Amino acid sequence: MRQDLAIKIEFQVLPKLSAMNTPQNGEWPPHPDRFFQACVATAAETEQDMSVLAALESQPDILASDAVCDKAPLRYVPENFRRSSGYHKGAAQYSPTVLPEKPTVYYIWRNVETELIPNLTAIVGEITHLGRASSMVIASVVDANTINPNLTPLNGAFKSSKMNLRCPYAGRLEELKRAYNAGQRSPQAQYVPYQSIQSMSPNHPWEDLIVLRPPTQLNGVHSTFWCEQIRRIVMSIIEIDIPSIISGHKEDENINHLHVAWNAIPNVGNKYAHGEILGLGCWIPKGIDARSVSMLWRALTKCRLDGQKLEADSSDLKSLRFETWSAESKRWATATPIALDRWPKKHTPIETVITNSILNLGLPAPSKIECNTHSFFNGAIPTFKYKTRNGRRLLTHAIIEWDQPVQGPILIGAERYFGSGLCRPILS
Repeated sequence: MRQDLAIKIEFQVLPKLSAMNTPQNGEWPPHPDRFFQACVATAAETEQDMSVLAALESQPDILASDAVCDKAPLRYVPENFRRSSGYHKGAAQYSPTVLPEKPTVYYIWRNVETELIPNLTAIVGEITHLGRASSMVIASVVDANTINPNLTPLNGAFKSSKMNLRCPYAGRLEELKRAYNAGQRSPQAQYVPYQSIQSMSPNHPWEDLIVLRPPTQLNGVHSTFWCEQIRRIVMSIIEIDIPSIISGHKEDENINHLHVAWNAIPNVGNKYAHGEILGLGCWIPKGIDARSVSMLWRALTKCRLDGQKLEADSSDLKSLRFETWSAESKRWATATPIALDRWPKKHTPIETVITNSILNLGLPAPSKIECNTHSFFNGAIPTFKYKTRNGRRLLTHAIIEWDQPVQGPILIGAERYFGSGLCRPILS
């Protein structure tokens, strides 16, 4: 059997990674061969079976944020061994610092033999740094189904790509071993052109998630109420010159412009779930300016419910990660009920109403929709218990299927800006 292998690299400090041919420039994302060599070195140092690393002798897909890689100045540093007894100004060295938006990188190798995964996991877990020893990392194997890569090897001419990354290839492991045994430096790996992965829904509006933990357990039945509360509190904290992207109101009274969607993330999809609210915050639309994001964050961290502040998630709950709600899938299901924007009629059944809502989001038409009073996900609040802002709306849960994978987050219906109609990918 074979399965996809996803490896997560979390930098604990700002990465100091020099580009191979232009050392004054920083390298981002870290080239796959840099990671591969770290695996080989780690396996040797910990006396593990490095032959399993042959399974990684190919070009992985990558998920990495953008980064600023300014040129580093030339510096002279002390040497461990003096070349002469006379004056020496030291070794010339560049030490560029990379400033990524998110200091985490994921590599996804496809169709790895399942029986090799435990040994690969053991090697990965022992990696302490990438490149320089000062670039400390925590490496781990994670669920590949939750990772949505944004870079993939390009099938085409070398010059057609703006990003070329050194990657392992068949025989790379033996090549590195021969160089080590001969006392030589590692030979440079081949460059492979990469391209950005274009989502099936290029006009998808949501770019990120800001979420904080409530001080006490909140009932998911009242999700829309808590979303309204958070919005009201944020607006009262900002008070003056509130950007329309936060308030949802424009001077021309256009209510269809893009703005944040307030959320109450429910606990669903596990055997202990009861639909309680795990996090409160908002979905961030694409194109929002840095000033508005900063304003939002400061206001949310000042919010108080029952006199207690919202707190950052220190336990890294899976349900509060953006990837959990944005991973590509052919099948999606509602975690909170959809509040239909119109009532079904004789010639406009409920499935058609939902399809029209989906099309209005810029998503393709689904191939199948199944409606129910209960969600596919365990613990989700059923429609007959869920409270909405407008009590006259018809509510439904749904399982929605497409012929091709669709990327989230997906928010559907009339009250999608207040926690309703939140969908989650079905990953099996």
